[in-house]
Amino acid sequence: MIICVARSLVHVAPSGPWTLTPSPTGPQPGVLPGPGWKDNFDTIGTHHFVVIHDSDKDVIAPFISYDLHTTFPELLATNGRGCTVHSCPLHTCPVGQHHTAISPKDELLLTQGAQFTNLVDWALKTEDDAMLQGEVQYFRAHHSKAQQIAHRIGALKESLQTKRLGMYWSSDRLAAANAIARIRRCIDHDMHKAPYFKGKRGHQAQVAIRDWAIHAWGKDNGKMCNWCGRMGHNIEDCHCLGYCRHCSRCGHDGTDCLRPHDFCNEFEDCKVYPSYPNFECGYCAAVDNDIDI
Repeated sequence: MIICVARSLVHVAPSGPWTLTPSPTGPQPGVLPGPGWKDNFDTIGTHHFVVIHDSDKDVIAPFISYDLHTTFPELLATNGRGCTVHSCPLHTCPVGQHHTAISPKDELLLTQGAQFTNLVDWALKTEDDAMLQGEVQYFRAHHSKAQQIAHRIGALKESLQTKRLGMYWSSDRLAAANAIARIRRCIDHDMHKAPYFKGKRGHQAQVAIRDWAIHAWGKDNGKMCNWCGRMGHNIEDCHCLGYCRHCSRCGHDGTDCLRPHDFCNEFEDCKVYPSYPNFECGYCAAVDNDIDI
């Protein structure tokens, strides 16, 4: 088992798979692997305390290298030319103590494609610290990926709002057609005409369809949203992604709206269902009456 730990200049962790550097003469432990590799032991001590397996014992890797040509830079370690090359994530290390956290404004200096990116790159090269350079590259890679995902989420959110708006308009038309009352009345009075719901099965179906909405609502309220992490709703009802059907604003879901009568007008029925938690908030033009908040 390989143990990769860090001391002094960098913190590293084990990773794989390992790669084997080919050599025409076979593995040559103790021999510098070639250009780009450095002796891990010099006059100032161990650069990286990376423990790797050598035959039947664990040793500190005698040779190290930095791979800055990947999306996420790596620290490479080996016993010598032609020996197995072990890789670990390359991160920078603390310098001193009590440093102020970087603000979002200052983080902009580290992003790729900023106005003075070339100057920042020059400063990193002048510092001659591969670990610092690698960490900036690591930051930029995550920043770029986060931006791409955010744009995709934005497009999906817009599409979600469009579909929800269409659903809300359809719900209003169904309300005007008195759909729920008509469906329930038909089930309660005419279900004996249905060929597949007779006797006991018919009674069970009546009870189930009468209690289903209540059961489903209670079940949803007991769930945790896997977007915002809060209890009481599913991700499809999350206010962080939501579009309020009552005021057409984002940032809250329908049940939290403090202006639920915004779409009500004097020529149509009230758009808010009577059991709505904030039904009495705001002014409803449909009833032409100021309601105290």
